[in-house]
Amino acid sequence: MSENKHLTLEKDPAAFIKEFIKSFVAESPENKLHLIDDSPIWEEPLVGFADGEDPLFYEYKKIIGDFHLTPREILEKTFAVTNNSIDRELSNISVICWALPVAKRTVQSNAKRDNWPSLRWAHTRQYGEMLNGILRRELASLLTAKGYFAVAPFRSPLYRHIHGPRYPRQDSGDPTRYPTSNWSERHALYVAGMGTFGLHDGLITSRGTAIRAGSVVVNMKIPPTPRPYNSPYKYCPFFTDKSCGMCIDRCPTGAIGINGHDKIKCDMYGHVTLAQCRVWYEVERFGCALCMTGVPCTSKIPPKA
Repeated sequence: MSENKHLTLEKDPAAFIKEFIKSFVAESPENKLHLIDDSPIWEEPLVGFADGEDPLFYEYKKIIGDFHLTPREILEKTFAVTNNSIDRELSNISVICWALPVAKRTVQSNAKRDNWPSLRWAHTRQYGEMLNGILRRELASLLTAKGYFAVAPFRSPLYRHIHGPRYPRQDSGDPTRYPTSNWSERHALYVAGMGTFGLHDGLITSRGTAIRAGSVVVNMKIPPTPRPYNSPYKYCPFFTDKSCGMCIDRCPTGAIGINGHDKIKCDMYGHVTLAQCRVWYEVERFGCALCMTGVPCTSKIPPKA
């Protein structure tokens, strides 16, 4: 972390945490495409905060499924907080959220593809997410060392991939086998005022959809970031006036249509059709993200939104 003697977690937790996240990404030797050209994987992160008791986290149990954990449940289950101490220990809960923007050169390389991702994108997904995982761990460890209950849900034993119900606007596939999870970082970012969803299910932030999300839940009072929208699709021109829909044409497998994103088709394409790409690119994690590159929301909020 860059040295700032006047910045402390106790005096200004929001500024301290923002500085930690931005400095960690800027200074980490892992933030480079070492197997390609040593250029940066991520640009400067966006950081926001959500109130852990925001009603939206409880609404997600209806929208996503009753299995979706609230920030309070994550802390209670992770640290086995007893009923006697719950009011004292968890009187304040915040969710720290960040978005890591993909480097411009990588975004441009993926925008030129039409069937599978570029090498730069594939390595960003593999090695960039490794760095994201380290950031989750280090931030949670820092806060724990300061005496707080802190956990990165994606690194918690509680985190589960689940085959559950679909979103209301999606109407294809088998609803009992629809892939989802019990914690969504994109939905946490939405609560934190950092972006809204697109037709492709990606989160459209001020730096567009070419991002990876991260989050840590902590029993700390941090002023929440203002939420400048009241609709989950505010930044998507398709939902605003049907003036876009380029992600439909960009999807190589027909997983995106006017009813939204079919995650089953998308997953099948990634796991089966693109299996050979994993061998070519020597990666394990994979995702083409063609629908989020080469479109108006790739690197910004579309003007028409």
